[in-house]
Amino acid sequence: MIATVEGDTHDIGKNLVATMLEVGGFEVYDLGRDIPAQEIIDKAVEVQADIIGLSALMTTIPEMKTLIELLKEQGLREQFKVMVGGGAISASFAEEIGADAYVKDSNEAVKIAESLLSKEG
Repeated sequence: MIATVEGDTHDIGKNLVATMLEVGGFEVYDLGRDIPAQEIIDKAVEVQADIIGLSALMTTIPEMKTLIELLKEQGLREQFKVMVGGGAISASFAEEIGADAYVKDSNEAVKIAESLLSKEG
C-alpha cells in the first residue's frame, strides 16, 4: 500500500517506488496523491497490506505522524509496517514519528520492504 499524504500533490517519487516494488515482486496498491490518513488506513485494512508506504515532498509531513497516531489509537499499529520517504523526509524524522523505516530513494525501496517483512517472521 502506498500513497502521497494529504496536502501534497507530488507523486513522481512515490510512482518510482511503487514501480520498483512491483518489479521486485510486491503487489502494490497505489492510492495516489493527496490522500487523507484515515483513507490510507481503511484501504490498508481492506487489502490486508503488510506495509504502508507514505510519501511527501512538501511540508505536509505532519500527516505521516497523524497516520501513525491514528494506527495506534485504532489498535492497528502492530498490524502494519510503515515506510516513509520523500524530499522533505529524513531518517531522523522517520524515527521521531515512529515509522519503521526511512526510504531515501526508489533504489533501496525493495531492500527495505523485504527487510521489514523478514522481521515479522
